[in-house]
Amino acid sequence: MRYKAKSVAALQTLLGGWPDRTRVEIDPGIGVSARTVGELRKVTAWPENLAITTPAEHRPESTIKVSKASVATRVSPKS
Repeated sequence: MRYKAKSVAALQTLLGGWPDRTRVEIDPGIGVSARTVGELRKVTAWPENLAITTPAEHRPESTIKVSKASVATRVSPKS
């Protein structure tokens, strides 16, 4: 699923059940730096124009992707 996280709190909600060691891929030129979910949880500022793409199933080989949000992006779930 692809979600537009509007704040650090929304990002934390999206990353809730993912293990800290889950790999993170970030598109170049975004301004956020993290290799794992654990590092992404430590982010203190989150631009509103970024989206998180999470796999449907939680698996050890899963990868979470961070990219620029488009108009057709879902808003993050309510916490």
